[in-house]
Amino acid sequence: MQPTVRPERRTAWWVLLLALVAVVLFGAAFAVRLRCGLGHCTEPAVRHLLSLDAVGGLPRLFTTGVLAAVGVLAAVGGWSARGLVRLWWAGVAGTALVLAVLKLDSAHAAVESETSPAATLVLGLAVAVPSLALLASAGRVWRVVDGARVAAAFAGYALAALGLDALTGLVVAVQDDARTLSASSATFVEEFGEALASLAVLAVVRSTVSRTGR
Repeated sequence: MQPTVRPERRTAWWVLLLALVAVVLFGAAFAVRLRCGLGHCTEPAVRHLLSLDAVGGLPRLFTTGVLAAVGVLAAVGGWSARGLVRLWWAGVAGTALVLAVLKLDSAHAAVESETSPAATLVLGLAVAVPSLALLASAGRVWRVVDGARVAAAFAGYALAALGLDALTGLVVAVQDDARTLSASSATFVEEFGEALASLAVLAVVRSTVSRTGR
């Protein structure tokens, strides 16, 4: 009889692989941004492709792809559940796919440009807190296996997306344009932290959905 590999262990390998890809990708994007800030810019097409926060850049597409994978995984895996548990997983899938679309279109930056960083943070919290509270309470009432872990993972992503963005805005606001290193570092921390948070959501959803319907 062959030993059984636990779902968590199988998940760890490909999550670590994706994390390694993120390190290489975001590290390269940070280097390109920093070099350009110091007056050594690469070709415009390369700068856009490796931009840390540009729409259509590989870093943003990486995080978008991870969130989309969460949505698909939750939809497909949760389909094996029954009744209200299946409905809960449908809500998880919808949440992840909405986040993927918002990340792809940089909706957060668009709102911020029309209002202010503070107003954007308040608006984000006003949407995220009740949504996550509803997800957590429904998971508890409907007895979803490890539903609290999934809700906590989404809360971690929301904290990274909103909190790190506010930190980046603060760094930019209190310095002059000559401080290229700190501005580039703040953007790197924001985008890379958000990517890692999305990977954490993917890992939690993958390990949780494997036990759904048992």
